[in-house]
Amino acid sequence: MKQNNRVLIISDLHMPYQHPQAIDFLSKLKKKYKFTRVFSIGDLVDLASVQVERPSDPEVESPTFEIGKATKEIRKLEKIFPEMDILKGNHDLRIERKAERFGIPRSILKDLNDIFDIKAKWRWHDKYILTLPSNQKVFLTHNYKQNVLSSSKELGCSLITGHFHTSANVSWWSSPSALNFAMSTGCLINPKAPAMKYQKLFIKRPILSVGMLIEGTPIIQPMYLNDEGKWNGKV
Repeated sequence: MKQNNRVLIISDLHMPYQHPQAIDFLSKLKKKYKFTRVFSIGDLVDLASVQVERPSDPEVESPTFEIGKATKEIRKLEKIFPEMDILKGNHDLRIERKAERFGIPRSILKDLNDIFDIKAKWRWHDKYILTLPSNQKVFLTHNYKQNVLSSSKELGCSLITGHFHTSANVSWWSSPSALNFAMSTGCLINPKAPAMKYQKLFIKRPILSVGMLIEGTPIIQPMYLNDEGKWNGKV
């Protein structure tokens, strides 16, 4: 499993509302670590204009404009990562969920590669089980439960999740037969974007970071920001 020696795990870009320097950050990480495998584990796109349970925000652009902007940002990501495995997050599924609400079958919908005109070799999954060089199994999913450590113990294996923007950590737990970890990756959103204004009054702030598995060891790599919210250029 040499392919899984150096794995990058991205979550919650929420394109086109990612941090303005998120692509540069990912590009620099790629140059430094020379990843052999890349995962995006959910909420690649935001689709703020496609609400399911509540009316659309009048201050957010229409789906046509939002999808157009997201497509342009995806083009930049395709150049850095021409091959990637992607897990579907709750925002990625908004079009399907809204169609279901109005009785429209999934079979007549475009898939996300078509909607965003994705030309790279990006493979979509609902969930994924990754085998590390040590033969340890790691379960990847966008969201399971907020307490990632207890979720990992419940599943009986190592676990990596995203979804919770204010959580970025690695915890360890052991059993008589294995040493396992639970990772929450953080996010790469732009907290100042109009689509993120619902987080404005949250006490906890988003943690901009990604996860990595370097020779099987889980690592959180923060995107260090200055007082103005700009990346300091270091990894």
